[in-house]
Amino acid sequence: MQCLRPKRRNHSPRFFGSQMISIGMLCAMSSHLAAQTVLPDARYSVGATQVEYVDSSDGNRALDFMLIYPAEPQADASRFRIPMSTNLHLLKDAPITTDGLKHPLVMFSHGAGGNGAGYAWFGEYLAARGYVVAMLYHYRANTFDSSALYVRNRLWQRPRDISLDITHLLKDKKWAAHIDPNQIGVAGHSQGGFTSLWIGGAQVDPKLFLAFQRGWKNNETVPAYLRAQMTLDATPAAHVHDARIKAAFAMAPGDIQGFGMDEAGLRRMAIPAYIIVGAGDTTTPPKDNAEFAAHYIPDARLDVLPGPVGHEIFGNECDQVGRDNYPEACADAVGVDRAKLHEYIGNAAVKFFDAKLGVQRQGAN
Repeated sequence: MQCLRPKRRNHSPRFFGSQMISIGMLCAMSSHLAAQTVLPDARYSVGATQVEYVDSSDGNRALDFMLIYPAEPQADASRFRIPMSTNLHLLKDAPITTDGLKHPLVMFSHGAGGNGAGYAWFGEYLAARGYVVAMLYHYRANTFDSSALYVRNRLWQRPRDISLDITHLLKDKKWAAHIDPNQIGVAGHSQGGFTSLWIGGAQVDPKLFLAFQRGWKNNETVPAYLRAQMTLDATPAAHVHDARIKAAFAMAPGDIQGFGMDEAGLRRMAIPAYIIVGAGDTTTPPKDNAEFAAHYIPDARLDVLPGPVGHEIFGNECDQVGRDNYPEACADAVGVDRAKLHEYIGNAAVKFFDAKLGVQRQGAN
């Protein structure tokens, strides 16, 4: 795999007085580290359930996601079946683990017109290693309910969904006790990869974002009733950063520049990013998207999967029904092994989040 790390900015440390950290600060730091959860080496069973909250500030708009989490082993539990997907091992509505530990949380944003369940393999991989993973179904921008009004014009709704879901999860009596509020990351694919960078602090230029909105409002192939509902307003897109999120794992992010994110906006990225893309991706071409973003984000790692690895490699492995009906999403190029790539991608994500969120593990040096 080709891995590139852009140069980081150098910041000179500031020293005060005797140029020493106070003993009080050292003690506070030691206490914080001692209090952190140490996750076990053993793999967890993995549960999955559907969760729904509402956005009471916006007409009780539905906030849905699939929660995938470390679970108690259930020999007789039914499997959570995801149509047209295979090689998943999710226990439907299984009780969350009773290990008494606080677990890191990762929020996942799907691609345009997709849904969280379409990436369940990623949630399972992380949950088996101790993460709680929320796989979003963005409102009116998912497979089951998709509108150009949200997929295009109200793109800012995506990071808002993530922030609202984090807030609800951290207040939910059923789930909050199992989540470490100081260990939250975000991941996403395609438009969701863009979203992960956006909520992580990268900014869109208001004029460029308005131009993007205007292009869709003036697109006469879009039904007139939808175009009438499209507003030209970049204000909601300007304040989407969520400081609770500490790291972003972006899979084939796009359309970076088309949505209005330029060099200056990318330099505002507030957290470390791992950006991964297939060299053969023609949907979000690496040069104009992943490579462009990684070049300007202050703390970014770019990982280019070599060979004819396409855009859809990040979705679930497909069964025969999926391959027959959706070959564009299910059929990979000759020589591309989706299962092996998922192992590589999942392992990269766990190592990245462990390092950037401060996750400790038994047996780690």
